[in-house]
Amino acid sequence: MSYEEKINYKQDGNDAINRILLSTGNVNKPYIVRDIVFVAERIDVDMFEEEHNPNILLANIAYKLKEQAYEYGANAVINCHFEHEHVNKNGVHAFEVFAYGTVVQFTQSTIGG
Repeated sequence: MSYEEKINYKQDGNDAINRILLSTGNVNKPYIVRDIVFVAERIDVDMFEEEHNPNILLANIAYKLKEQAYEYGANAVINCHFEHEHVNKNGVHAFEVFAYGTVVQFTQSTIGG
């Protein structure tokens, strides 16, 4: 099973996790901050080869952020940041990704009393 197939298999599992919002910015909804979460992954492929779709390859790191939010019973991870490094050790290419964001729980607003 290829790396891309493993990602698709994992993400087909839990609809509640898949519904969690990820954003690299803020959201225009009232919320309370629950925590900050961190995830990391090493992808053992050369991401810059044409046959690899970076959106698919990085989907697992996004799913890991959503899993963290799910454990809090939260709705979103906002202000996400992603850091990466392309490494080549002994001729083996890899892409290391470190990601973090703020876990938030949406709240009801009471407009007009």
